[in-house]
Amino acid sequence: MAAAETRVITLVVPFSAGSAQDVFARLISEPLARELGASVMVVNKPGAGGTLASAFVANAKPDGQTYLLAASNHHLAGAMYPGLKYHPLNSFRGAAFFGFSDFVLITSSSLKTPDLASFVARVRAQPNAFNYASAGNGSTTHVGMASFLKTAQLQMTHIPLKGTGEVITEILAGRVQAAIVSLLSVSGHRADPRLQILASTHSRRSEHLPHTPTLMESGYPKFQWNSWGGLLAPVATPSEKVQGMSRAVDSVLNDPAMKVRFTQLGISPTFASPAQFDAVLKADWLHSAALIADFKILPD
Repeated sequence: MAAAETRVITLVVPFSAGSAQDVFARLISEPLARELGASVMVVNKPGAGGTLASAFVANAKPDGQTYLLAASNHHLAGAMYPGLKYHPLNSFRGAAFFGFSDFVLITSSSLKTPDLASFVARVRAQPNAFNYASAGNGSTTHVGMASFLKTAQLQMTHIPLKGTGEVITEILAGRVQAAIVSLLSVSGHRADPRLQILASTHSRRSEHLPHTPTLMESGYPKFQWNSWGGLLAPVATPSEKVQGMSRAVDSVLNDPAMKVRFTQLGISPTFASPAQFDAVLKADWLHSAALIADFKILPD
């Protein structure tokens, strides 16, 4: 008798190897495979702000075997690129929610502004004299920093780069002065004296940086910036398939050994059902589309 064929689950990552989403996908792939009793394969499909990967999953067979490892950039890019052959919200359904990831405002130590107040004062005194970097036009790093600068009434020059890894490299080298990035992306550089973390952009202090103030408590009470994360499935994927994936991911996120690893990377997992995740997605799509229109952001 022929052996039963192993089921293959594909997690499609919209950015290159080494990106925050790629790191997370590879971290969960092995324990997720055990939970599902299947083989889990991570496939990177970078390009066009993540829309190539989104289009691939939107048009995949809705059999519960192909998922997009998505974050808030999914909606930002979806609102920025015209003529997409899928709808950023309506072509997908939420399958498994990971939670919200913390973002932080970082600066190069070469700027010599050791705290948020001194950073704001220096940038305000010299409009457009300093640069901020992002992972590309319309990325969470771009829109997040642009939103803060608008809130704080500051002017800096935007330098779009090819990814968050390049942003960190340029900050460490002192060639750009500031950025808003995910805490995950700087998890390996927190002790590096060339980089300073001035504030968290979440509504509460990060459990991973308890002594770092939030922007909300530092004079900007209406400002917060974070990113949801989760797995999206083609919209026609059966409910039992997404429910099964949701249960499997929840089990992985609650494993004690995995929780330790998540903590090391600055990730705080949160459970939400697929229906609750869909509600998060709907609200975020409306918010993201409004931001792209407000800032008049165009693709690189």
